[in-house]
Amino acid sequence: MNFDQATLLWREIEVGLLKENWSKFFKGKILDLGCGEGEIAKKLFFNKGLSFVKIEWGLDNDELMVGKAKKSGVYSQVILGDARKMEIKTGSIDLVFSNSVLEHIKEVDQVLAEVGRILKPGGRLIATMPSDKLGEYLGLGKLYAKMFNKKYSHYNLENKEGWEKRLKRVGLRLVDSYYYLDRPTVREWHKLLWLNKLGIQVKNERMKLKRLKVGAGLAIMGVKI
Repeated sequence: MNFDQATLLWREIEVGLLKENWSKFFKGKILDLGCGEGEIAKKLFFNKGLSFVKIEWGLDNDELMVGKAKKSGVYSQVILGDARKMEIKTGSIDLVFSNSVLEHIKEVDQVLAEVGRILKPGGRLIATMPSDKLGEYLGLGKLYAKMFNKKYSHYNLENKEGWEKRLKRVGLRLVDSYYYLDRPTVREWHKLLWLNKLGIQVKNERMKLKRLKVGAGLAIMGVKI
């Protein structure tokens, strides 16, 4: 993955756990919601050890990212559009995948309603996002955490129960979830984040993939009822 050290640390844990736990659900007609340039989808769906998975749709509201995604060869079609009102047929999608996107959308309930609309009965939403523990795990106090989350447009930092309630309102049932990113890992990530911004690269150890009872990252799987 072509990311800076901090992002790479976070994404490698995120992607590694998704493949370990839920790769069997990566099938059918898939929408990558907030697809970016397609790097995460390529790592998840096209990596060695997994059979080729055709991704029907990629959707993003960033024109530059959509241009890159179109050139990536990952998607059959890439849409420049608004996730609150998607031009996708009702009940036509088997899997909506969204990696670290939902936390950035103010009107996230509108997006989830659209996800519920386009999923087939029994279709799944698999999403990852930071949890409500992110600010606490940074370890620099509530004021810094508030400033940090504002800077990075983190509008929806919730625990599993919070997302479960949101899913239920749009006809989705939470069937599995797990946390990841413990406090030491978040501290290492945060250090790398600011060092990378200063143009400093340092050697860091490869982090272990662990499902946690509580953590700064959260993965959820909802099924259309």
